[in-house]
Amino acid sequence: MIPFLVHRLLPGVDAVARALAVLAMVQIVALIVVMLWEVVARYGFNSPTLWANDISYMTNGTLFLLGAAWTLRRNQHIRIDFLSTRLPVKAQHAINLLFYLLLFLPLVWLIADAAISKAWKAWTQGELEQMSAWEPHIWPFLAGIAIGVVSLGLQCVAETARHAIGIARPDAVYAPGTHDGQATV
Repeated sequence: MIPFLVHRLLPGVDAVARALAVLAMVQIVALIVVMLWEVVARYGFNSPTLWANDISYMTNGTLFLLGAAWTLRRNQHIRIDFLSTRLPVKAQHAINLLFYLLLFLPLVWLIADAAISKAWKAWTQGELEQMSAWEPHIWPFLAGIAIGVVSLGLQCVAETARHAIGIARPDAVYAPGTHDGQATV
């Protein structure tokens, strides 16, 4: 069971997180293009766009969440682990496992549920952005948020599994605080 998890299932979840991170990188390029277009239109031609502000805040809002799962996988989130790193590897895995199970997973579950509900409601009702002169449909933005949070939740489940495996077999997964340790199963 552990080899299947470590070599098949967990890398599959990691691949989804990586694909969404690539999408976030593409969104950064799109954000730059939109902002450059707006600057040229506004200051070069004295003709500002109606849509650039909406596209920029929607793109910016989703790209961070789309990259969150990959950031978790790479262990690049801010951590305060100066005490736990002094503990044995099994104890580090146990602390991380408890954190994920008791705090992070339930919180991400609640946020994902709310994000999915809000995106679905916006899509079914054809909700428009009311604070905009352009008034675009808001569901793509909310769907991006929902996808990012769900992906973060899936990656959180994968990291929880890694820490559970690490308690029993520390050599089977990377040590807490690293992202590139090689599994030996």
